[in-house]
Amino acid sequence: MKFDLIIVAGGTGSRSGMDKLHFTLRDTTVLERTVGAFLCFENIEKIILVMRLDDVDFGAKIKKNLGDNRIVITSGDSTRSLSVLNGLKLSTSPAVLIHDGARPYVDRDIIQRVMNSVEKYGSGVPALPLADSVRRVSNDGIVDEFSRDELYSVQTPQGFLREELLRAYESGDSFTDESLLYTRHIAPAHVVEGSERNLKLTTKGDFASLNARVGIGYDLHKLALFRKFMLGGVEISYEMGAVAHSDGDVVIHALIDAILGAIGERDIGTLFPDDDPKYLDIDSSIMLSEVMEICAKKNYKVSQANVVIVLQKPKIGDYIPLMRIKLARLLNLATNDVTISAKTNEGVGDIGEGKAVSAYATVIVV
Repeated sequence: MKFDLIIVAGGTGSRSGMDKLHFTLRDTTVLERTVGAFLCFENIEKIILVMRLDDVDFGAKIKKNLGDNRIVITSGDSTRSLSVLNGLKLSTSPAVLIHDGARPYVDRDIIQRVMNSVEKYGSGVPALPLADSVRRVSNDGIVDEFSRDELYSVQTPQGFLREELLRAYESGDSFTDESLLYTRHIAPAHVVEGSERNLKLTTKGDFASLNARVGIGYDLHKLALFRKFMLGGVEISYEMGAVAHSDGDVVIHALIDAILGAIGERDIGTLFPDDDPKYLDIDSSIMLSEVMEICAKKNYKVSQANVVIVLQKPKIGDYIPLMRIKLARLLNLATNDVTISAKTNEGVGDIGEGKAVSAYATVIVV
């Protein structure tokens, strides 16, 4: 099914005290990251940014940066409902998705679940059951309770058949989101699983804790004669190399485990089992690229990486600048955001005797 996407980006950020859509998350703004989460869906025909009149230049800059001609810009109105209606008037696809511009952490799985629900039920709304107890308060006192069993926190993107949503808008009612408007005038909106990470940036506290996650990885391989020696995607000139099913690049392997841990996935051995012949002597850079695709699918980005290589010999200081460049490209980072240091093991153990090499990696993902 074909969809148009309407991103509501006309707010003033009154509760956060800042223009939150312009807020920078590493190398991109909140709104640009939000838009970017949807670009991989080929069945989205238009991406309609509904913006304040004084902010359309910002929308044009995002369109230029992302280089996607599906992006169109229109002006918002005095309420969310009227702003969405402005976007609907530009929509031509059978179905629409409506998403908050200040939800930059939406991932592909949520988007796909909503799309599937629209195809099957005519609507799709991501939601999560409430974790906290809920009370009604009056004059600074608790006066009643509510059961959590039927209470959910509703998120976006919300998806609907376009003609049905337009029919609901004919009522002239104004609601804080489209799910209730649709439920009141068409049918109960169908709920799909949301995500705790898909938060809407609203208050200053949301910006103080932007879900940065840390991952730690480690790898070790024995060294043997007449093996290619790869570290950080760079071939080291040496008589020995790592004994491994793949190319034995301990630096990249440690980074892979660090990234997988940070985004809540299983380890490298689960993803690339060492008894699978298709990974025999594989370039570890290919494996890291696959892991970065998993990152992108979950709308995570690596923001910084640090690696410590433990090796008695050979000396590898001259190779480190090239390693940083190679890894920065693989991780989509600036070279300054990748740091690498090398240590000996002071003659202790297999590493100290020149029989093995290991690496420790730490990454931050946002």
